[in-house]
Amino acid sequence: MQAKINKRLWIAYTCCVLIPVLVIVFYLFAFAKDRYESSSTLLVKQVADTPVADTAGLGALLGVPNTSREDSQILKEYIGSRDMIERLDQTLNLRKEFSSVSDPIFALPQDASIEDLVEYFNKMIKVELDEQTMMLHVHAQGFSPEFSLKLNQEVLKQSDQFINEISQTIAQEQQVFAEKQYTEATAQLDEARQAVLAYQNENEIFDPELQAKAVATLIAGLQSSLAQLKTEERTLLSYLTAEAPQVVALRSQIAALQQQINTESSKLTSPNNLKLNKNVADFEALKAQVEFAADLYKISLVSLEKARLEASRKLKKLVVIATPRLAQDALYPRKVYISLTSFILLNIIFGIGLLIHSIIREHRE
Repeated sequence: MQAKINKRLWIAYTCCVLIPVLVIVFYLFAFAKDRYESSSTLLVKQVADTPVADTAGLGALLGVPNTSREDSQILKEYIGSRDMIERLDQTLNLRKEFSSVSDPIFALPQDASIEDLVEYFNKMIKVELDEQTMMLHVHAQGFSPEFSLKLNQEVLKQSDQFINEISQTIAQEQQVFAEKQYTEATAQLDEARQAVLAYQNENEIFDPELQAKAVATLIAGLQSSLAQLKTEERTLLSYLTAEAPQVVALRSQIAALQQQINTESSKLTSPNNLKLNKNVADFEALKAQVEFAADLYKISLVSLEKARLEASRKLKKLVVIATPRLAQDALYPRKVYISLTSFILLNIIFGIGLLIHSIIREHRE
């Protein structure tokens, strides 16, 4: 009875463990095609005129501040994106290269869809991000050393173009916005100046404020003269009658001078809308608009020049720390590792199954 159980157990072990392991080993050593890997290391750096905060590390070596986490994360996602894969497929014909070998498991099916190609590509390309240095390590696999090298080089080329396009797009958008602000500020300044000219021509006056000051100075002089004449009048009345010719003549001068003062004063303040006080207020408002438009014009001009300088250079650059090289040995598939791992896992699964079978049998008994 025990021999019968041992025989069944051996048959089950052979079917569940040994035969699958032999099939896996036979496939790995007979059909699985070797895959070669080419690796490179790159870094996104900021091209700027700002000084480096610290004098140690890679930032000091390159003379630029370290890249931000967002830049590296964006580039990492782009390398595995469909946009990148479609570009690579146009230049390298990925479908043909990945399906050129007869490997039913590790090769890409010839009728694969774009979604299958994206999924397969992300298995053949591994991008690792060093959180401390923000460096990207790119590992490209291929069924030949030459293609793995070419694939890695093309990934770096497309990545550099992507970084440049983003930088130039941002700079161009800033320049377009600055040009728009400059155009609007120029038009606003011209409009304010034309309003001042139109006001001067309409009222036939250059500067109401200067004219008002001149009228005020004239009135002050007239009032001084009026005060002197009134003093003379009081002096004459102290020894002459009011009908004396000298008094009459002096009073006539006082009346004329008073009338002139009233006339000049009416030019400054009066309910009439054409008086100088309103002209001064209106002209000051127009001058304030011109000054405000001039300040906006200066600011927009500075912004435009700054945007032009930024647009004339790359704001970010892809630095290749380690260039891809031609592989000499095939790293994948790891045949011994896969064989041993499969053997261990199948034994574990078989042991679990045997344990479950024993428990069920004991409950039945």
